[in-house]
Amino acid sequence: MDVKKVLADRKKKIDPVLMQYSKSEERLAEMVSHPITSGGKRLRPALVLLSAEALGAGEDDLLPAAASVELLHTFTLVHDDIMDHDLQRRGTPTVHSIWGLELGILVGDVLYSSAFNALLDMQKSQPKETVLKAIGVLVDANTKLQQGQLLDMLFEKQEKVELNEYLRMIKWKTAVLMSASTQIGAIFAGADEKQYNALGDYGENLGMAFQIKDDLLDLTGDEKQLGKPVGSDVRKGKRTLMVVHALENTEERQLRLMREVLGNREASTKQMQEFIETLEGIGSIEYAENKLKHYVESTRNALEDLSESPAKDALEGLLDFSIKRSS
Repeated sequence: MDVKKVLADRKKKIDPVLMQYSKSEERLAEMVSHPITSGGKRLRPALVLLSAEALGAGEDDLLPAAASVELLHTFTLVHDDIMDHDLQRRGTPTVHSIWGLELGILVGDVLYSSAFNALLDMQKSQPKETVLKAIGVLVDANTKLQQGQLLDMLFEKQEKVELNEYLRMIKWKTAVLMSASTQIGAIFAGADEKQYNALGDYGENLGMAFQIKDDLLDLTGDEKQLGKPVGSDVRKGKRTLMVVHALENTEERQLRLMREVLGNREASTKQMQEFIETLEGIGSIEYAENKLKHYVESTRNALEDLSESPAKDALEGLLDFSIKRSS
């Protein structure tokens, strides 16, 4: 299964629909469309389409639903860039770095509204009750997503973060929107309860694995492929899985070194390398790799109840793609 081709084929379908729903008045068009045209794999809309296809539904009628999750995801990225003071995303200037903070916030808000307009348009081909159920899933996901972002930011100023707190944060911040994507695809395909739960579990566990892979890449990835310096999240003070584990299991000498780097945007390459070596010595990177394996296995298990199909194969392939990626 060529997963890159699977994503590319869905991207070709979804991108024109995204542009349709991000269309704005002439003076605003460039601002609103900028985060849409700045790249992205379109993983979440692909999950909507493939989940529905795995249950026998056609994809073309579900494009507005697929667009809705990507529009919501893009809204969060625009606001995340503002909160993280990031000037680039995917090698392209962020919205607020071009047009300023105030307009950046408003662009995110426009995308947020557009997400629900897209989902409402599913009423053209689906019963109102079905659309309302899908909207309920997306609203719930967005509520948890914003709570996850709140926790992520609070953790930066929190001396101690429990591992279970961290896992809840990434579940809300990352996994719930992937789970919502698979659930929305299932809803519009007329899934029964077992199928709906299986696809929801697949999306959630995939999201957990995806985020832990991100954490690992921040410290073990290649700068050229990442498009950012190794340790960027650590320099921002982010509590990644390895950092949380290390802080729970560190000695005083190691703790002093970690505090010199964690949240220090001016930390040198040498300091970062010592930080990474400290985490390796504590066993935190190995711990994260084992957690990743756990969620990968749970993701695979969630697909066992689905009938064999090319779409199911593609969902399995997306898991492999997500954990083997280099950026």
